Amino acid sequence: MRVLFTPFPARTHVNTQVPIAWALRSAGHQVCVATQPDVIEDVTAAGLAAVPIGDPLNVAAMMNGADDGDGEEADWLDVLDIGEIRPERLTYEYVHGVLTAWTSIVYQSTVRREVIAELVEFARDWRPDLVIWDTMYYAGSVAAMAAGSAHARLLFGLDLVGWMRQRYHVLLRDRPPGRHDDPLAEWLGPILEECGRGFAEEVVVGQWTVDPMPPSIRLPVDHLYVPVRYVPYNGVAAVPGWLRRPPERPRVCLTLGTSFRELVGGDTASVGELLGAMADLDVEVVATLNDGQITGLAKLPENVRIVDYVPLDLLLPTCSAIVHHGGSGTVATALAHGVPQVMVPARMWCNLPKARLVERAGAGLCREAGEPSVAELRDMLLRVLREPSFAAGAARLRREMLGAPTPGDIVPVLERLAATP
Repeated sequence: MRVLFTPFPARTHVNTQVPIAWALRSAGHQVCVATQPDVIEDVTAAGLAAVPIGDPLNVAAMMNGADDGDGEEADWLDVLDIGEIRPERLTYEYVHGVLTAWTSIVYQSTVRREVIAELVEFARDWRPDLVIWDTMYYAGSVAAMAAGSAHARLLFGLDLVGWMRQRYHVLLRDRPPGRHDDPLAEWLGPILEECGRGFAEEVVVGQWTVDPMPPSIRLPVDHLYVPVRYVPYNGVAAVPGWLRRPPERPRVCLTLGTSFRELVGGDTASVGELLGAMADLDVEVVATLNDGQITGLAKLPENVRIVDYVPLDLLLPTCSAIVHHGGSGTVATALAHGVPQVMVPARMWCNLPKARLVERAGAGLCREAGEPSVAELRDMLLRVLREPSFAAGAARLRREMLGAPTPGDIVPVLERLAATP
């Protein structure tokens, strides 16, 4: 069959889709990846056929230039917290406000109508049997419906959209019939009508969803999920010489992710405080930081090795712990290797609620970015390194991940679902 992947145009989102794309390709299916030019080189570097769609999105400039209308930068990552998962906080007013804000400010800015139109044209011409689309990229679901293709979302973290939509539909039951407005339907409905289709909930959540998260940290959403083992893919990689030698003392990875430094425009946790918390510990710290992230630091601790980039999939098997920002790829890779975690997440997508769920599962400790002092960060890391329960919790989640079907294992499932009317 023909399978079309449509990742959001950011490198980490492409990386999430590569293992499943290659599983289908290795099984003999035709695979291509359609997205905006920002990440075409990342697609082709993975050995996959790329179809450039539309103009570059340039997410970094968009996010760094976010404006609240008064000329001041808007901190929408805090204001529009789609990552609120506590049921008692999810009132109608809150959920409707989040869906409205994310639709008007985020989705309509990043999923442009001209891009949707071009992707629809390509899908109708290529006629994929299956479209696998990024949960942040509704161009994929619209194109699938327009072309009459089976389609599924691929998650990269918690299913916040499924959780919010499920809650919203429950809340609507108590609303008067004339007050069932739906921000996503108001946006996507007219676009689908232009394609000869009507709005349906599948354009928001897919006909089914491929989920790489272990069961212990999934949200309870009533939806058809295809569980899959998370297989880390970090792009082109080479093993440096120092990494081939076993560490002489416990190794700790410090990373603040590529998305924050490449897309968001900066780190939300203090690099100086994080390094200071580890300066006097008998550990080897490998910090994946670039020059911009360490500029201004008076002195680097002697136990710190700075590397601009090293794939976490290669580094983490040698580590006793990881300190990080809560990014989806970082969390999942640490879980895949059973490494206990110290997390200082910002309110970006599911970083904070996901980190809290990992902490609840006993695989690490979490404090929101900006909250912990140097002394508290130091104590958190010492606990994770010294208390066996954290290593045991991380090992338990790793076993959960290893118990999920591999990307190759789910190919027959995808074939069957795509063929089901």
